[in-house]
Amino acid sequence: MALQKPRTLIPAAPVALPVQHRTTSTSSTARQWSTGGIIEQLSDPVFLGHVATGGTLALAGDVIAQTLLSEKNEFPPEDWDRARTAAFVTFGGLYTGGVQHFIFGFLNAAFDDPIKRLLLAQFFFIPFCYYPTFLAMVPALRAGLEADGDFFSEEAVVRREELFGETASKIPATLVRNWFFWLPVQFVQFSFIPVDLQVTYCAAFGVIWNAILSWSTSSAAAVTAEDKSA
Repeated sequence: MALQKPRTLIPAAPVALPVQHRTTSTSSTARQWSTGGIIEQLSDPVFLGHVATGGTLALAGDVIAQTLLSEKNEFPPEDWDRARTAAFVTFGGLYTGGVQHFIFGFLNAAFDDPIKRLLLAQFFFIPFCYYPTFLAMVPALRAGLEADGDFFSEEAVVRREELFGETASKIPATLVRNWFFWLPVQFVQFSFIPVDLQVTYCAAFGVIWNAILSWSTSSAAAVTAEDKSA
């Protein structure tokens, strides 16, 4: 009897498995970033922790900035502008902690290359999301809180326009400082920091950045007071 030549087996299963994995991963990612998935994440302890971290570290950053601006360098400063700090804390919690939870999650899920994540974060989300949100929130919050919570009073409207114009005029210079500071910081973030720790990492460096941002957007009232005393 002639010996039969062994048949070569085609390893079909190992070839199919990666395709199945990619399909499952894509489906999971699509679910995560659907409206229902985003709503579910709003009650996630990780998300809530990021919101709390963003607000807490924004508080630290602004109080430090006001201390540096104070003549006596007391901590907290004797002339502590609580309305400004409250506005920064609200922005820090909602955007730095909350919105960036979703932005970083999306960038890490959608792009494997950390450089692509970095470029999108700094040259798309910062100029087109971060600063427009900051301009919409912080002047309005500060003006309303300074008017004892009457956000629609004439005093609040005038103050809001004043703060908006003052802050907007400083955005180009602040944006350049932003890139010098955050490009190296976020390169490390997207290259080496685990996804669940990226908001905390960013918020920790944000203590320094929020101090810079608070300094650069110090109130027009403080500037006016200095001019009068000169």
